Amino acid sequence: MKLLKLEAMRGFAALYVVLHHVVPHDLTFQGIEVGHLFRFGQEAVILFFLVSGFVINYSYTMGRDKSFGLYFFNRATRIYIPLLVIYVMGYAIECFRVAGLADPKLKDLLLNVLMLQDMAALKPNVIVSSYMHNTPLWSLSYEWWFYMLFFPIVTIIKTPRTAGYLVFGLSIAAALLYVVWPTFAPRLLMYMAIWWAGAHLAQAYMDKAGRIGLKDFLAPVAAIGTICAVLAVDNLLHRAAGGALTFGVHPFLELRHFAFSLVVLVGAYVWMKARWVLFDRVFGLFALAAPISYSVYISHKYLVANATYLAFLNSPILEFVLYSAVMVAFCIALEIYFYPWVRRALRPMVFRQAAESQSASGRNTG
Repeated sequence: MKLLKLEAMRGFAALYVVLHHVVPHDLTFQGIEVGHLFRFGQEAVILFFLVSGFVINYSYTMGRDKSFGLYFFNRATRIYIPLLVIYVMGYAIECFRVAGLADPKLKDLLLNVLMLQDMAALKPNVIVSSYMHNTPLWSLSYEWWFYMLFFPIVTIIKTPRTAGYLVFGLSIAAALLYVVWPTFAPRLLMYMAIWWAGAHLAQAYMDKAGRIGLKDFLAPVAAIGTICAVLAVDNLLHRAAGGALTFGVHPFLELRHFAFSLVVLVGAYVWMKARWVLFDRVFGLFALAAPISYSVYISHKYLVANATYLAFLNSPILEFVLYSAVMVAFCIALEIYFYPWVRRALRPMVFRQAAESQSASGRNTG
């Protein structure tokens, strides 16, 4: 069963990121600086982390098959089938740009496939940047490792509340480590508090038949609030030492992410108590974009934001409309048709091989 409010937020987050990369941030209309409304692409990703944690826990818990094989297959195919197409697209565009065979940057590609990418221009000690300048892909490394950590945690720790306390505690400890050693592993574990906040609320939603109460918000709010405090102190010390604080760059960027997630959690509780008044009117239509939101997110940099093949039209608005139409058509083809087709083709092959392997193992030990 799809949760329509979460579908709407997923569609909204993806479309907002597109506008974030397309609309000039200094755009003014009749004296109003409308461009400022689209400066918060990073926050849209944080919103998606919260939604993703909720959806993954909900779908896993409600599913009958709890095997790692099926869980891994579902998550890997969902992420990698569309993503590999985008990798090929990125390389093809680079070849077109240099009018020949471009350097495929195989090391960067491998590290991206291993989900170790981030934004080197904004954060310290990044292992690798997103492949072929497709900067939105930075968040996929976080998402992938949240998936991979979720399964062992919920499998080993049977009590959801205990699992939540463990994750939130680890995230706070990672935040303390991160301020002195800002590298990939503590950064990832620190951000998992945001993703797990969604998973935590999903558990309450399922346990209480949709009646999430104030007590259910306390643990994630307390954990994320504590991390905000840790990061705020780090920012103050950084500033006192003569360092600059920039809105979109470390160390302020991380504080901005966690402060926003705190605002979303508090806002969600308040809106829920108000019976989600006007939610459908404001966000309802965005649910239409949810089925292709992932493909929109990973392809829009090439197909809309950086596209130039219609520049001869000399009309930014018309170009944007046409580029967007091309992107939507591409994403429908990729996500509604190609991805399910490849997934259906792979599933019997993968699970038949797994069954044959188990059968052979049984014969060898029998």
